[in-house]
Amino acid sequence: MTTHVLFLGLVANALAHASLLIMLPALGREIGWSDLQTGALLSLSAFALMLVAPLWGRVCERWGRRPVLLIGLLAAALFPLGFALLVDLWRGGAVSALGLFGAVLALRLVQALMSGGVMPAAQAVLADLTSAERRAGGMGLMGAAFGLGTILGGALAWRIGGRDAVSAFLLVGAVAGVAWLLLAWRLAETAPGRPNARGQDVAPLPWRRLWPHLLVTLLGLSVYSLLQQVTALRLQDLHGLTAGESIARAGLLMMSTMAAMVLVQGLLVRRLQWSPTWLLRGGALLALGALTLTALAPDPRWLALGMALLGAGFGLLLPGNLAGLSLGAGPLAQARVAGINVMVQGLGMTLGPVSGAALHQLDPLAPYWTSVVLMTLVSLVALRVRAPGGVAMAPHAVVGEGAR
Repeated sequence: MTTHVLFLGLVANALAHASLLIMLPALGREIGWSDLQTGALLSLSAFALMLVAPLWGRVCERWGRRPVLLIGLLAAALFPLGFALLVDLWRGGAVSALGLFGAVLALRLVQALMSGGVMPAAQAVLADLTSAERRAGGMGLMGAAFGLGTILGGALAWRIGGRDAVSAFLLVGAVAGVAWLLLAWRLAETAPGRPNARGQDVAPLPWRRLWPHLLVTLLGLSVYSLLQQVTALRLQDLHGLTAGESIARAGLLMMSTMAAMVLVQGLLVRRLQWSPTWLLRGGALLALGALTLTALAPDPRWLALGMALLGAGFGLLLPGNLAGLSLGAGPLAQARVAGINVMVQGLGMTLGPVSGAALHQLDPLAPYWTSVVLMTLVSLVALRVRAPGGVAMAPHAVVGEGAR
């Protein structure tokens, strides 16, 4: 039951996050914000989350996973409601575009500070509940929840966001609120009371095993957030769609990307039973090919195919990377290392939107070719990563308990 309600909570969190990322670029133009302002809003909030994630990881070790998850997911439920109210006030003439920007930025920063512990706590819960042999499948569950939430966010943008953004965000807040109530009722604590947690806070970490996976996180999330920022803008500026049409089509594209990711993580990863090392390598190379296709795509149909293949590549890469990171951390530092990983994710989510907006000003295809370069670096790192214990593992090799 803990795994099920955690999955629902993570889906709701991803829905709230994806809805904002997909709808905000075009909505920002409607409000009167520049593309750089919108990118800065998303980047600054990601930077705030990056700063607090390691602190939340330590809180997880000392006070448990459950309170951290409940605080973070409550913030995820309240932000869309507050954002919808502010946009409605702007449309009624009660708030200027600049005043709206300041208010949304403040609200987004508060949400980031409160929700910085969601992913460290969720990753720690799944590590608590899975053996080393099942770790990649467990991390795939977290990725599948993120993907499903993004699919729902894309569907919402496609069906409603282009016509009525306020109603869309109210719906997101309601869904996240229901998910929070279920978590408060049914979520069990998986790591209560650790008397030696204070000593673990200062114990050295095996950085030699961790840094390649952290670098993959940084580059991969930079690519992902960069593309989310510019997809609607590319459709508008390069393919001639209106603001509403670009929101709807971008939502559909991100939905297809995440559908592929969910299918791969939820079904294929468990059936393949590849080691984390080979999941990482296969996913990186597939994502590289997909990004090359998106850069060369002559029309939205080819772009959609490239984005779907990118989702499949990330569906292999992300659980492999998280499992390798978790196994390299050891059993007593799961939340701590997860917090560091979320900090690196935040850095990627900070760099992606603002760099995507800046590159788009140069050329609508510049963000896509930059993504190809970044994924080339990911592929090179993935090919050099060694399995825990120092020996590269065959695709079907299983990580034993000694890897812990």
